[in-house]
Amino acid sequence: MEHRKENLNDFAVGVNRFIIGLGKKVLLANQFAVISDTVFGNVNSTSTTNSFLLLWMGAIAYTLQIFFDFAGYSDMAIGLGRMFGFHFLENFKYPYISKSISEFWRRWHISLQTWFKDYIYIPLGGSRVKSKVRLVFNIFVVWFLTGVWHGANWTFIVWGLMYFVLLILEKFFHVDQKMGRFKHVYTMFFVMLGWVLFRSDSLSSALVYIRSMFGFGCKGFMDAYVIQYCQQYGLYFIMGILCSMPIFKNINHIFKKNMIYNLVYIVCMCGILYLSIIFIFSNAYNPFIYFNF
Repeated sequence: MEHRKENLNDFAVGVNRFIIGLGKKVLLANQFAVISDTVFGNVNSTSTTNSFLLLWMGAIAYTLQIFFDFAGYSDMAIGLGRMFGFHFLENFKYPYISKSISEFWRRWHISLQTWFKDYIYIPLGGSRVKSKVRLVFNIFVVWFLTGVWHGANWTFIVWGLMYFVLLILEKFFHVDQKMGRFKHVYTMFFVMLGWVLFRSDSLSSALVYIRSMFGFGCKGFMDAYVIQYCQQYGLYFIMGILCSMPIFKNINHIFKKNMIYNLVYIVCMCGILYLSIIFIFSNAYNPFIYFNF
């Protein structure tokens, strides 16, 4: 508080970062929420009324929703801090480009993982313990507590333990390395299954959802909702996938000294801010998923 320094450049960078975060939350996350909430709402502890493709669409929608929701809030916090002289560390570093579960958790919710590492994992002895059993125990404690931290529900605990198992398989059996060119597919497959667990109301509902994703108990292959959502939200899916990768960041680094590019960039930022405000005041769907945690 005493040593922070405010300046015009930091304020401008902060405003820019805040607008990007606001756009992620309002223009992307909230749109994916419409699909994911509908699809997950059609699943109960015994059955689902969703088709095979709609289930996968719902899982992809929530995968994108939770990223842009969490990353959007982080960007807004980082931006606000920068405006007033605070330089916060990055919290999300394009986690969906990861090629292993270990890499995913080095890129996802970095502040949370850093806390668990500094205050749980290292005090337990970390990876410098003498036996593998103790190392496995330390990792188990961290991921069990990570699940509990998110809420008093078996879905969160099983979600944490799922990552414990996957990380053990990577650490001792190098499962990720054995995937070869399919490393990214392997990583995103389990990340998406994890998000189904994370989003489901109960463990039984999650099992019904996951089972139906593989064709057991789903209502056909495709239904009218799939076509409807593709028509209404197809562009959002395309933008969501592109924005989850460092494509625009790389373009910005290449052309940031070009005056024409800078003018276009400013216009785009103003457009994102304008559209975000319009969406907010038009009473668009605006779920606050942090409330769950």
